[in-house]
Amino acid sequence: MVDEMSERSDMLLVGQTPPPYHGQAVVTAMLFDHDWGDLKVERLRMSYSDTIDAVGKAGITKIIHLLSLIHKTWWIALTKQPRILYYLPASANRVPVIRDIIYLGLVRWLFPRIVFHYHAGGLPEYVASAGLLGRVAQRLYYDADLSVEICRTKYSPGRIFNAKRTEYVANGLDVEFVPRSRLDNAELRVLFLGALNEGKGVLDVIRATRLARDEGARFHVHFIGAWASEDFRREAEALVAAKCLEEVIHFPGVKKGSDKWQAYADADLFIFPSHYQSENFPLVLIEAMAFGLPVISTTWRGIPQLVGDSGAAILADVNAPEQYAEALLQVTRNLDQRQEMGTAARKHYEANYTRGKFVEKMEQVFREVLKS
Repeated sequence: MVDEMSERSDMLLVGQTPPPYHGQAVVTAMLFDHDWGDLKVERLRMSYSDTIDAVGKAGITKIIHLLSLIHKTWWIALTKQPRILYYLPASANRVPVIRDIIYLGLVRWLFPRIVFHYHAGGLPEYVASAGLLGRVAQRLYYDADLSVEICRTKYSPGRIFNAKRTEYVANGLDVEFVPRSRLDNAELRVLFLGALNEGKGVLDVIRATRLARDEGARFHVHFIGAWASEDFRREAEALVAAKCLEEVIHFPGVKKGSDKWQAYADADLFIFPSHYQSENFPLVLIEAMAFGLPVISTTWRGIPQLVGDSGAAILADVNAPEQYAEALLQVTRNLDQRQEMGTAARKHYEANYTRGKFVEKMEQVFREVLKS
C-alpha cells in the first residue's frame, strides 16, 4: 500500500494498442506514449486481439487475458492508488460488452474517479436493445465522472449513461509525409483504406466503380486492408469478376508504417462509404485529409462533423453506389475541383486534427477531473 500521498498515481490508462491497427487502438497508443509531465500515469495494455478478424470474438485465450487484466488492475489500484481509471468501453457487440461487465464489475469500485472514452459508435443503442445483458451493462457504465466523446450524436453515451460531465474531444494524429512515387499524368488512383468488410462499403465501391466506368470515367481502385473473413473475400472477388473489373480493382493487402503513408501519397482520391456498426469518427478520413486527398464518404454518424463545412468531401447516403458513382465521375473529371478539395482537406486537418491538438485537450480534461 502507498505510504505517502505524494507517491500516489494520478491515473491508470487501460486500453487496446496496436496490433491490430484500428482507430481506437491507434488513439489509445498516442495516450500511452504521451509525456504527461508532472502527472503520474500508469498504463495497462489490453491485448484481446492481434488481428482484425479476431476483434469481437470470444476465445479461451481472451478469458485468460481478462483474468490477468483484472489481477493487474487490482495490483496497480492497491499499490499505486490512482485517482482516475481511464477506460474505453466496448463496441456494440455482445462479447465485448460481456467483457466490460466482468472487468468493470470487479475493478471500477477501486477508483475514486472514472473516465470513459467512447470511441466506437452505437453502444447506447445496443445496450438499450440487449435485454438483461443491457440492463447490467448500463449499471456499470452509469454515473461516470467524465464521458469523453469524439463527436455529438443523437444517442450520447454521456447523457444516456448519466455521466456527471461530458467533453467532446475530436481525434487527431500525425502522419509521415513521403514523396509521391507515381507520375502525375498516370491514370487516377482511388484509395480505400480500412478493414475489408461489408459495413465499410467495399461492395458498394465495387458497384460504383462499374457504374462510373460505364459513363467513361477512368481510374483504378486500391483496397488496402485486412479481410474480415475468407467468406467475404470470396464474395468481393466474385463481384469484381462479375463486373469485369479484374484489371481495375486491386487488393494489395495490409500496409503499415511508411508503406501505408506511401499509399496515401500515391492516391488522387479517397473513398470510404462506411455504414459500419461501430463506425463513429474514422481516423482514415483524417489521414486522407492530412495528405490533401479529396474525400467521398457517407453521412454515417460522426462523419459529417469530421469533415464539417471544409469543402474537402462529398458525402452521400449509405448503401448508395449510384451516388458514389456520380461523385467519382464528378471529381475524376474535374482537375480544378480535385485540387480545391485537396487544398481544403489539408487546411481542415491542420486546423483540427493534429496529434498535438488531441493530446493537449485530453490532458486538459484529465487535469480538470483531478481538480474536481
